[in-house]
Amino acid sequence: MKLFNETGKVSFDKVRNKIAKLLRLQTSNNAGEAANAAAFVEKLCAKYNVSSTDCQDYDPNRDEVIEFASGKSYVKANVPEQTLIYAVARYFNGRTIITYEHEGLPYYLAPDSPKKVLKIIASKGNKIQIELYLEYLIEVMNKLATEAKKSGVNGTRSTTYKTNWKKGFATRIANRLMEMKRQQQEDGRPELNQPALVVANKNTIENKASLAFLDENYPNRRTTRRNRTCGVGYADGREKAESIGLNKQTKGSQQTLALAGN
Repeated sequence: MKLFNETGKVSFDKVRNKIAKLLRLQTSNNAGEAANAAAFVEKLCAKYNVSSTDCQDYDPNRDEVIEFASGKSYVKANVPEQTLIYAVARYFNGRTIITYEHEGLPYYLAPDSPKKVLKIIASKGNKIQIELYLEYLIEVMNKLATEAKKSGVNGTRSTTYKTNWKKGFATRIANRLMEMKRQQQEDGRPELNQPALVVANKNTIENKASLAFLDENYPNRRTTRRNRTCGVGYADGREKAESIGLNKQTKGSQQTLALAGN
C-alpha cells in the first residue's frame, strides 16, 4: 500500500486503513488482547505521524479540544457499545455527552420522537486513536458474541444471551482500560519513551481541558446512571475479555513487532 499521494504528502485515509489492518493482524481473534490493543494504536499513530500526541514537541496545553459524534443517532441505547465508547473516551482523557439529534431546532420543526446522539469530547490529537480503537473493539465484541451464541454452551438458547454476553465483555474491557491507565501513570509508557511523570502530567492537562470544554458548552447537563443487569451470558462475555494478562500483548511478540514495522 502506497502511503503517499501524488504531491508526496502522506495520505491520511491510506495510513488510517493501514493502522486498522495492522491492529487486526496483531490481535487476531483473541478477546484478551483487545484492551492491550490501545497501546498498539497509539504506537502506530505515532509511527505514521497521524497524531500529534506522541510527537517529541507535543504540548497538550495547545492541543485543541473538539466534539464529534460516535456511532449513529438512536432511540434505544446500545448499552454494550456505549460502555465501550465511554471507556475509550476516558482512556484517552476525553468525556462523553448524550444530546438530541435536533437539539436547538424550534419545537415545530423537531420530530415527535427525537433521536439521541452520543458525542465524544477529546483533544483533536486523540480523535483518530479513539475512532480506530472503538471501531476495532466493537467489531471484536460483535464477532465473538456471535460465535459464543452459536457455540451451544449452557444458556445460549436464551433470547438475551448475546446482549448479556456483550455487556459482560464491554464492562470488563472498560475496567481493564482503567487498570491499564493507572498502571501507566505508575510505571510510565516505555513503548512511547514516556516516564510516569510525563504520562501523569499529560493525562491531567488533557482531562482538565476536556472537562472545561464540557462545562462551557453543556453547563446544564445532568448525570444519569444505567443499571447493567448480569443475566445469562454476562459471565461468559466477561470471562472472554479477561483471557490474557494486561502486559503480555502490550510488550509484543516477535510477530507483532514485525507487523508494526511494515
